[in-house]
Amino acid sequence: MPTPGFVALSETLLQELRAIVGDDHFVIDDSGLSTLSKDFYWYSPVLRDRLEDRLAAAAVRVTTIDQLRAVVALAATARVPLTMRGAATGNYGQSVPLYGGLIVDLSGMDRIIDLSEGVVTAEPGARLATIENQARPLGWELRCYPSTWVKSTIAGFVSGGSGGIGSISHGGLREPGTIKRFKIMTIEEEPRILTLDETETMRVFHAYGTNGIIVEVQLRLAPAYPWQQLVIASTNWDPLLDFAAEIAGDATVRKRLVSVMENPIGSFFKPIKKFYPADHHLIFFEVDESSADAVAARAEAAGLSVPHRIPYHYPRKPPMLSDYTWNHTTLWALKADPAWTYLQSGFGANYREQFQLLHAKFPGEILFHLEFTRGNPKMGGASPTVACGGIPLVHFKSEERLKEIIEYCTSIGVFTANPHTCYIEEGGRDQGYDVQLELKHEADPHNLLNPGKMKQAPTPRFAVPGSMPHFLFS
Repeated sequence: MPTPGFVALSETLLQELRAIVGDDHFVIDDSGLSTLSKDFYWYSPVLRDRLEDRLAAAAVRVTTIDQLRAVVALAATARVPLTMRGAATGNYGQSVPLYGGLIVDLSGMDRIIDLSEGVVTAEPGARLATIENQARPLGWELRCYPSTWVKSTIAGFVSGGSGGIGSISHGGLREPGTIKRFKIMTIEEEPRILTLDETETMRVFHAYGTNGIIVEVQLRLAPAYPWQQLVIASTNWDPLLDFAAEIAGDATVRKRLVSVMENPIGSFFKPIKKFYPADHHLIFFEVDESSADAVAARAEAAGLSVPHRIPYHYPRKPPMLSDYTWNHTTLWALKADPAWTYLQSGFGANYREQFQLLHAKFPGEILFHLEFTRGNPKMGGASPTVACGGIPLVHFKSEERLKEIIEYCTSIGVFTANPHTCYIEEGGRDQGYDVQLELKHEADPHNLLNPGKMKQAPTPRFAVPGSMPHFLFS
């Protein structure tokens, strides 16, 4: 049964859409729609409960900007909601249609338009792994990328991501200069292309695909280095944490990853458990090969073990330690026990004290998975330029308990970007929100693009009472 506010598509509109994309790229069967209406929202038991029954009325796969323009023009004229989809590796329901309507799969618009002089220009569906692998022989690499890099698209990353592997050296996507340009399509009867350069790109960044359809992305790259992967292990948490912070803050060590996992998180990583002893806390490093021997020697001098090292190799292939970091850590925990979920946290300079307080307050409910990054204004840090953030695992008991944990985090100075809501305003990332809302009015005057995810946008005309999910955290 359709959810409240579900927008169906007329038979005439369906036939017009089929004529634009062809039979092979037109989806209306229940199985296909179920697949294309989902992303990784089920990382959150709260979102799983609220979004499970949300489905589109139809879906199309576009491969050219002309097809996209024709589809958007039809949808705008008919006033039907549109939800964009790439690889759908997001975790907040960004690709889940709240009001039915039409899913537009952009993964077929995947050309790398240009890759030169330290800049990649690509269509929205270009895969990050493809970009990384094509850039590296030219002497370049992505500044940061998510643990889902093999599947993730460039537009999906900038629409819902914030940082990842590489952020220890280059910061997140919000770092000035990383995103160079967006081209977006408006949702109008005669769609226009708007170009947003440099700081203007923040009007679209991390907007969940609500205020313009990204049709082209330019990202600046970083010089490529031969990264060696190291596993550091210890049964003693404090010296392991101290060492992670020491290397994270050491500017003489070039690095791409500093990820810390509290025991027993390592036991969840079945494919790589042979690389380290059981019942140990772990650090996963990626460091420049020129620094790897010195880092390993420093770890051993600190009383830590170095049970495994993976030399640099190209093309990159498993095992990759980074495939068990960032939010892939949560995925492996869910495979081990579906009761695990997660938070997205920024700790202060007193993060050791904060860890102790959280363990004492919620014994057995929180496991610390930390990601050290280049400084973030919402966090403190191990040094003026290094922040201790992370994606701690939380053993889910109830929504009320989850809310209690988030509220306690706030009370002790731990910033939380709440991943248990599909609304931009409730996710903790409010920097530049006013200009995002302003662009929504300009680029999507009928409020058709991913409606409902930007709560302060005008209420869609097809909305009815009860059509928007309610969250306890609101």
